[in-house]
Order: sequence, then structure tokens, then C-alpha cells
Amino acid sequence: MCSLAGVPRATLYRTYPHLKAEFDRQRQAAQEAGQQPDPRLAQIERLKAEVATLRERLSRKNTELDALKEFQTTALSRLAAQHNAITMLRQQLESASHAKVRTLPPR
Repeated sequence: MCSLAGVPRATLYRTYPHLKAEFDRQRQAAQEAGQQPDPRLAQIERLKAEVATLRERLSRKNTELDALKEFQTTALSRLAAQHNAITMLRQQLESASHAKVRTLPPR
């Protein structure tokens, strides 16, 4: 208010206490009504809400990432187990001299 009126703050407090009281009353009424008369306060509130939203989003993404890492570990271990089983079956097939299974000739 002082900067808008172009007077020093001390002058306002000493010379125009009724204006300062009226200003404070109007500002308090606006805040109680949910209005933010100062655009910086509104911006601060908006940024706080945005930060909270981003933190929640980051938390969800971290949870999703952990689940994907767990899935990757499980998938890799299953692939390794399947590979070992296939390798073992091939070795058994090659080592068995009396095998009933014959390999097909190449095309």
C-alpha cells in the first residue's frame, strides 16, 4: 500500500493509521473469503499445489519402476531356467546313443 501511495511506511504508520487499519481489515476480509489479494501469494499457493502434485506423481512412478524392475528380474530368471533346461535336454539327446529320437536332416 505504501509503494502504491508513494509514501514511506513510517509516514503511513504515523500520519495515516486509519488508512493502514482499513487496509488491514480489507486484506483480512479478502483472505477469509478465500481470495489472495497479493498475486505473489496466489502464485506461491499454486506452486505449492503443483509441487505436491509432482511429488505424488514421482512417488507413483517410483512404485511403478520398482514393480517393473521386479518383473524384469523374474523374467530374466525364468529365461535363464528355460535356457538351462533346453541345454540339458540337448546334451541328453546328444549323449544318448540308444535314443529313440532321431534328428531330422536339414532341408
